[in-house]
Amino acid sequence: MKSRLRTLRPLFMVAALIAALIAPASAAAGSVKQVALTFDDGDSELHIRQAVAVAVATQTPITFFPTGKSLRRFPNLWKAIGDAGIPIANHTVNHPSLTARYAVKGAAGVRSELQGFINLARSLNIPVVPYWRPPGGAWNANVLRVAKSLGLTLSMWTTTFADTAPMCKNRTIVSYNKASSGTGTKVVVLGHVYPYTAQTVKLLAAVIANYDARGYEFVTISTMVKGTASNINWAKAALAVSAHATDPKKRVPTNPPVPIDHTNTKYTFAQANGITCR
Repeated sequence: MKSRLRTLRPLFMVAALIAALIAPASAAAGSVKQVALTFDDGDSELHIRQAVAVAVATQTPITFFPTGKSLRRFPNLWKAIGDAGIPIANHTVNHPSLTARYAVKGAAGVRSELQGFINLARSLNIPVVPYWRPPGGAWNANVLRVAKSLGLTLSMWTTTFADTAPMCKNRTIVSYNKASSGTGTKVVVLGHVYPYTAQTVKLLAAVIANYDARGYEFVTISTMVKGTASNINWAKAALAVSAHATDPKKRVPTNPPVPIDHTNTKYTFAQANGITCR
């Protein structure tokens, strides 16, 4: 699949360029369909690496929204990812509900989480972009006001991998179909790089192939929001796959995950994560 994607994508790019040159400007602009693949939390070093490995193998831009806790745990890994030009955005320090935090501690409580992430990234020399995503999708006008005061732009999602659903009840096909269900001109897919979301990285290449076949352009959140080019250095990104979590002198060889057959409706989330359901 990876070789097929690498072969087809240049053809798609050439075809798109020709179409843009011969079509009226308004028609060309209206026909552009973009998809941003995004990954929250960052509690699994392995799944972070595997998501990057798939992105590198398919030359697909992705965006991460890790917590500050993840930055602390894997500082060298996140620095290598950020230095490669893969965007790293704000998902707070400790992953609280920001609406609940505002209700208890006011603007200062929300600011400590969002500014705290910025400060932590700066102290660890990890490049970050000025976008944020509220844990659990919980935000309101008060929370938004605080985020804007810090220069942060809200980034939500339009569809998900359904990878936070109960593992012993939902099947892999649900995750694939949900993640691939995006339509319209701007699709943002939410996934997680968490210990129990192995099915997400195992289905990622198939999801990429789905959007690719439907004519979507893969972009980062920055590109989707502001039209700025994605300047991902794929050679550096390839090295980031094996970057040690804490020691820049060590490597941790990591291959892309063995893909799941997304047409197998009997393969459960639990199987993907090595868990036996009772």
